[in-house]
Amino acid sequence: MTAFIPALLVKVTLIFAAGLLVAVAMRRASSSIRHLVLLATLVCGVTLPALMLISPSWKVGVLPQSASGITAATIRGELPLATAVTTSTPTSGGDKNDIARTSPDGVSKTATQLSLPVLIWVTGFLGILAWLAVGRLRLRKIAREAWPLARAEWQTLLDAVSVEAGVTREVRLFTSSFVSTPLTWGTLRPIILLPEDALDWSDDHRRVVLRHEMAHVSRGDSLSQLIAGFVCAIYWFHPLVWILERRVRAQCERACDDRVVSLGTPPADYASHLLEVARSARAFGAPGFLSVAMARPSQLEGRLLAVLNESRERVAASRTARVAAIAISLLVMLPLAAFRPVERSAASPATLRSAPEVSQTPIATSKKFFATKANDEDAQDIRSSSGKQVDSTFTLSAPIRSGGTLYIDLKTGGGITIESWDKPEVFVEARLSGSSWRDTRVTLEPSGGDATLASDFSRFSRNQSSSHDFDIKLPRQINVRIRSSGGEINISNISGEFRGSSGGGGIKIHKVNGRVDLSTGGGEIYVEDSNLDGYVSTGGGLVRIIGVRGHLKGSSGSGPVIYSDASGSGKGNGYGYGIGDGAATMATINGDTTGYAIATGGPIRMSAAGGSLKLPFAPNGARVTTGGGKVTIGPSGGAVFAETGGGDIEIGPARGSVEAHTGAGNVAIDFRGAGSVDVTSGSGRVVINVPDDLNANLELETAYTDNFRDKTRIISDWPLRVTETSTWDTSHGTPRRYVRVRQQVGSGGPLIRVYTVNGDIELKKGS
Repeated sequence: MTAFIPALLVKVTLIFAAGLLVAVAMRRASSSIRHLVLLATLVCGVTLPALMLISPSWKVGVLPQSASGITAATIRGELPLATAVTTSTPTSGGDKNDIARTSPDGVSKTATQLSLPVLIWVTGFLGILAWLAVGRLRLRKIAREAWPLARAEWQTLLDAVSVEAGVTREVRLFTSSFVSTPLTWGTLRPIILLPEDALDWSDDHRRVVLRHEMAHVSRGDSLSQLIAGFVCAIYWFHPLVWILERRVRAQCERACDDRVVSLGTPPADYASHLLEVARSARAFGAPGFLSVAMARPSQLEGRLLAVLNESRERVAASRTARVAAIAISLLVMLPLAAFRPVERSAASPATLRSAPEVSQTPIATSKKFFATKANDEDAQDIRSSSGKQVDSTFTLSAPIRSGGTLYIDLKTGGGITIESWDKPEVFVEARLSGSSWRDTRVTLEPSGGDATLASDFSRFSRNQSSSHDFDIKLPRQINVRIRSSGGEINISNISGEFRGSSGGGGIKIHKVNGRVDLSTGGGEIYVEDSNLDGYVSTGGGLVRIIGVRGHLKGSSGSGPVIYSDASGSGKGNGYGYGIGDGAATMATINGDTTGYAIATGGPIRMSAAGGSLKLPFAPNGARVTTGGGKVTIGPSGGAVFAETGGGDIEIGPARGSVEAHTGAGNVAIDFRGAGSVDVTSGSGRVVINVPDDLNANLELETAYTDNFRDKTRIISDWPLRVTETSTWDTSHGTPRRYVRVRQQVGSGGPLIRVYTVNGDIELKKGS
């Protein structure tokens, strides 16, 4: 909650501010459209908390590195929190003050800090709801005591106005001495309340008033006002929500004014009717908040000016506009709700190498299992197998059933390595380091065949720093739920279901069967030689899925996703475990070079949201896509598919079929195969080198627009019959003419098809 509430307030403030700014920017739009925008903003505000809780995490590494390693990854609560430590036994060399820091009743300092703000919010929320409930009850009481206008002239007029407004449900009409201005309330059974002097109104005045109130019924403004009241109750402390509510009410009234004027009432006449109604209007308290009144003195001047401004747009919001508002709201809400800011990287090298003065030992307990720790005098000499200095090491174990679940909740963060063994227990070797290792509490709690491994700081400070590692052995069939503030996750030789997230750090999965749903705020993901369904994602980094059977998908916020169908442990010398019998090569993504083993067991699939991609070698073909940027693919043996939203494409030598598409860019292909070629470019030159003994059918077309500097050409080392259209084609926007070739080369064969705009096509004999 300490992270969720600030994140919610920041996001809802952005939504409210954006809605107000959009409404201001649309000042020339009709009041109905502006009301729709403002109401959609309030609805977004009320649904945002639920979406934040149920949406998948989209972790983006935007935060600067913190000393504590605690990131926004702890916002969501997919995992149960580790059981609070209630017993602890001091050991030799330990500091009793460390034991005393653990609250015996399990109440955390954070909960104490949250209790007062939450109590204040609940008080305000319930107060606003009570005020709204009182208003609702008063409206019902007024309606019960009101006098129905059942005379024929009133009912005839009411029926006529209902038909004009397209209202088919029953609308009840009353007069009451408690109201001073016409108002409407109720959604399923709407009620129009008129003041007592309505009996003396002229026919024109009655018609104008009923048209205005029936417009509220047709638009469903009573429900809109109820929604606005509920949002105000939730965010009662937020000034922007009250500004939005006033703007929603004002635009609601102006939209109804526009509806009356559009039905034929002259603007000047309608303005005089408004003045007559407003003359006797007075404040109505809570009932007035839940109902929609025809005239309020505070809004009168602006409404009169709007009515008399005949150049204003008065079009009502259509069904298409409402659908568009819902779609735009979802497009804004879903990524904003899922967005989780996390640290750009894991702990810094300086933190990893820190060697603090050793005066205490970490608290490492479970209900029945206690740590075996290093002696203080030897602590600074402990090093892990990777050479990283370790300040303390100990082991924990607890029983766990095969097929059970291990919950991992690391508020301190830490690297996680999970492997299988044949014992029905979980065994943890913990290595603690960093300047705050002495403040780290580690627990392993068994419960009903499951277990929970948790780490937390026994006290809070602004400069906490840790770099921990946890090597975990589990039964071969097991489920794991992970929530970590940051650290690498390694899983190998095990079966089960693995879910969770890390604030930052890579993910490596090797020889794993089952289902996986893991995410990291930033870092590379490597999955190989596994049988998996599910999803892996990173906020930034390369994703490699090699030799994986099943339906496993990967995504990256700022890097490519590479798939290869190869499997088995071969002779590769690249990153990780060496896949297939392919040689190691390099992939370049946005200028950064990353090494990995390219396998020969199947085609490589490589995708990125945006940026240049370079694949120097694809022995069995490749499928490469990017949202924008240059694509380069080196020698390939199988079919090649390359697509970019905008950028040049270079392929070859290619010995299989080639398909290349770019939104705007040049295409160069060195084609050595006997398959087909399919190339499209929104704007650019296309050059294809082909074998000297080419046998193919050609379908070439280039268009030049009338604003282009020159005619485009089709150039070939073979004699071609080139045709050109004589008229300008305007069906695609800018007028254009086409230069085309449709013919056979040699004895004919596979199709070579090229479409481009404002660029030449060249067909050359290979060197």
